[in-house]
Amino acid sequence: MRDSLPYEQGPIRPPSEAGSLLVRVNRNCPWNKCAFCPVYKGRKFSSRGVEEVLSDLDAMRRVYGSEVRFVFLQDANALLMRTGDLLKIVEGVRARFPAVERITAYARSRTLARKSLVELVSLRDAGLNRLHVGMESASDAVLKQQRKGTTGAEQIEAGQKAKAAGFELSEYVMPGLGGRAFSEEHADETARALVAIEPDFVRLRTTAVVPGTPLAALEAEGEFLPLGEMDMVAEIRRFLAGLAGASMRLESDHMLNLLMELKGDLPRDLAELLSICDRLLALPEDQRWRFVLARRMGWMGRLKDFEAGRLPVDLGRLWAQLEEQGLSPEEAAAQLRAQMV
Repeated sequence: MRDSLPYEQGPIRPPSEAGSLLVRVNRNCPWNKCAFCPVYKGRKFSSRGVEEVLSDLDAMRRVYGSEVRFVFLQDANALLMRTGDLLKIVEGVRARFPAVERITAYARSRTLARKSLVELVSLRDAGLNRLHVGMESASDAVLKQQRKGTTGAEQIEAGQKAKAAGFELSEYVMPGLGGRAFSEEHADETARALVAIEPDFVRLRTTAVVPGTPLAALEAEGEFLPLGEMDMVAEIRRFLAGLAGASMRLESDHMLNLLMELKGDLPRDLAELLSICDRLLALPEDQRWRFVLARRMGWMGRLKDFEAGRLPVDLGRLWAQLEEQGLSPEEAAAQLRAQMV
């Protein structure tokens, strides 16, 4: 919404676009059915007109000057816009901000798969150079349960097409999205798809069951059984092992993730990433939970800080409070995750 700004702005952007100018080319999400997602629910999708967006760009130029370096096109799935219209907007960004180095957008796999390679190349040549795609999973069973509206094969087709068009590609993966029923399939099929695509970045986003979402209803009905924290780490390890030999950058850039240090260049850093998972899983149970709770409370950033004995002073008090409330560490961690979405 505009609020006090002289231009319109949407509600979200990727963490990696924190320093970007946010340009709203459509409102809300055209799909808006994903079971895990709390964003845009109850809001109608609409595309903005080219002239309206260009007018916003003029206002942004007056506010920020011409030295903007990074631009993110909001909201969800900017590539759904007609290619000719999106070209005019990308060209409008470049004309008003000649110093811009990167223009980025979210894109759905189905939209990318349906765009022609010629269209995608034209957008890349115009200056749209990075795409963020919410793969989440490449398991057909998981995609169906989570109502993603795509298939594993379509995810691969879309990713390969984006790479062929010359885009820098970020694929998002959600550990735990398959729950207990599909954990191994989720890890294996998602890794297989990413090996086939070889995106520039894979970004981890841990699953959290947010109250009021369709996923929370599936959990209440017994159709989705969430993974516990250590099961999630074991799943991530299996997923990482499935990426052996592939070339890409792994990022853990969201506070929902337990192991924020799971980042590095593959295949070079794969052994170290697997070691991080193994070290946590090898800890005695009470020590694992002390780390989990310290991490979920934001008191500790990395496993190696815990291993070095840098324990927060309030951890013992928190443990006692959980016992008084009758909450298990697992239940407390799940509640804390849900609050971070």
